Amino acid sequence: MPGCGRKSFPCVLCNKRTKPKERRSLTGEQNNQYRNYLQQTFFINVKPDDVTCHKCHLKFYRVVKPVNIRENNSEIDPDFIPVPKKSKLSYKSPKNITLPIISTGNSHSSCCVCKRRDTKLTVITAEARYRLFIEKGHLLKCGSRCCVNHLCDKYFTRECIENIEDHTKHNEQSQFNRTDIINLISSIREIAIRHEKTRIDFDNVNALTESDYVNLTGLSKTDFEYLCEHVTTIRSTKNRTSRTCLALLLVKLRSGMSNTLLSTLFNIGKSGIRRAISSTRTALGSHFTPKFVGFRHISREVVIKDHTRPLAQELFGSFVQSPAILVLDGTYIYIQKSNHFKFQRRSYSLHKGRPLVKPMMFVSTTGYIVSVMGSYLADSKNNDANILKHAIATNSEDINEWISEEDVLVVDRGFRDSLGMLEDLGIKAEMPTFLPKGQKQHSTEEANASRLVTKVRWIVESVNGRIKQWKYLSNIVPNSQIPFIGDYVRLVAALCNKYKRPLNSGDEEEDQILAAKMRVLAKEKNQLKDRVANENLARRSGSWKKMDADHVATNFPSLSEEDLRNITLGVYQLKLARSYTQEHLDDNGDYIIMIDDSVSNIVRVQIQSRHTSAKRYLSWIEYDEVVVKSWYCQCRAGARVVGACAHVSSILWYLGFARHANQVHGIRNWALCLEDASQMPVLVDASDTDSDPEE
Repeated sequence: MPGCGRKSFPCVLCNKRTKPKERRSLTGEQNNQYRNYLQQTFFINVKPDDVTCHKCHLKFYRVVKPVNIRENNSEIDPDFIPVPKKSKLSYKSPKNITLPIISTGNSHSSCCVCKRRDTKLTVITAEARYRLFIEKGHLLKCGSRCCVNHLCDKYFTRECIENIEDHTKHNEQSQFNRTDIINLISSIREIAIRHEKTRIDFDNVNALTESDYVNLTGLSKTDFEYLCEHVTTIRSTKNRTSRTCLALLLVKLRSGMSNTLLSTLFNIGKSGIRRAISSTRTALGSHFTPKFVGFRHISREVVIKDHTRPLAQELFGSFVQSPAILVLDGTYIYIQKSNHFKFQRRSYSLHKGRPLVKPMMFVSTTGYIVSVMGSYLADSKNNDANILKHAIATNSEDINEWISEEDVLVVDRGFRDSLGMLEDLGIKAEMPTFLPKGQKQHSTEEANASRLVTKVRWIVESVNGRIKQWKYLSNIVPNSQIPFIGDYVRLVAALCNKYKRPLNSGDEEEDQILAAKMRVLAKEKNQLKDRVANENLARRSGSWKKMDADHVATNFPSLSEEDLRNITLGVYQLKLARSYTQEHLDDNGDYIIMIDDSVSNIVRVQIQSRHTSAKRYLSWIEYDEVVVKSWYCQCRAGARVVGACAHVSSILWYLGFARHANQVHGIRNWALCLEDASQMPVLVDASDTDSDPEE
């Protein structure tokens, strides 16, 4: 054959066959540095008949040799061998280093994870390969391919990372050369430096766990991903993406941290933090908040059908049609004291004794936030009644078209000046009754009517508490953020409506039974109250003897927690019962009650007020061996029969439940951990002692 026996001259470096015109010999003193470079960098020992191609030799002199020239323009050091730049030279030394590292990914036609061939494959990024090696010690070779569904945002999914070793056939040992090891160390170092600088990484979906998302942002990972779709208008920069901007705002609202702390955690300057939060607030205020809060985002019919508790309809609804029932209340956002004196006066609340602004909450009976209006000033001209009048007079958010006649607004006593306006509009207002001046206690009818209102109105207080779980709104807001407080409150309200469960939906059948029971009880009189007044049981102090409850009330009926809830018609009073009981247990652990031998099956207990040290209330409970018949207390609401006050509830809780339980946890007294300046040492005069002073 032609050319048979002809000698070939491959390049010692690139191993390509060289033509005579491109061939260079490696002998001679002028090639000493090139030979040393080949030996030290690629472990190539040059033989006398070895040659190199013109291209490799030219690259060496163009890229490597100028580095050897010293700054003082001295002669080239023949013993100095520089490391070539990675982007300039692609030569690799032979793979003669064996390390016990698991590796896989030789094939380019099958997935390196599941070994499937009939799917679309994509090249795995170097970042994903090195992250996998850091977490699992499993190294994927450069150019490895996998199925598209194994990657999420160019990184392996958490499920893939956990299961990759179960599906792959891998090598227990891997061959490396000097370049591979240097690249591996450099890449891992870059990842470590990046993670050190970026303490919290929201750009990588798998960097944070589900609990991390909830703790930092208040949202689950899925909810955060959905919310990211509403901030796509934010321009990403080299320092932060739109996901990081959203995370910054949520973390600030959730934790109340300052921009300085956020700057440290996210490795972004304070000015960048400020701009990112402002951009996210604007984007969410335009594309997210209007969809989930405000009278325009939801119809009246939907509120009646899906966001009204059956109990509220049974208590305040009409037999002809179901009205919309809303619970109104203002909440407080505390602000810094301003140097603008007029604003300082108008933002100061005499009720709270500090500067604040007031958003007005419109809440359904299940806890769904229909609208948030404001923020308003805090002076006397901006009380709850005037705020409601202003909202209706200005038709804010088209509220006049939303509310119709026979609808019900459940309010507190701060709205009393707006009752006339609501009556003119045909709107029913349900409000707790006032205690007339000079009167110490509500009548039974007034107390029962107030209990029907408070049974529904408590939901708005719980909503305000849920809003304040976002610590930024419970802390003191800087004055520079006063114009945006309303935006923040509406945003948090929208997040609660979208992602939080209803505070109370209520079972329809149970609500109907409870409402029927409360309506029947509201018409009854407190017979024990009449008996206390007729028999003068409050003044016969001499006949009432203090006794230990465990030794006297032996025939008091045993009550379960369900029995107690049926008596109190709620859980709030039972929550206070433990604290009241803790205060009235004496040093020996005895609960002292008073009995009168002439009055059978009635106990009297003196209860200390939790608000005022100088005020105590007398409570009476009538019972038999099976049930508790009636109760009466001297407090403001103590005459009601629709449920029981907290004082009576504490007595029932102890006598009927706690003293029979095996173990009931008390309330810790933290005062024992503090110093008490009222406890002064008793000074003894030396003249009062019998012994003589020391001489």
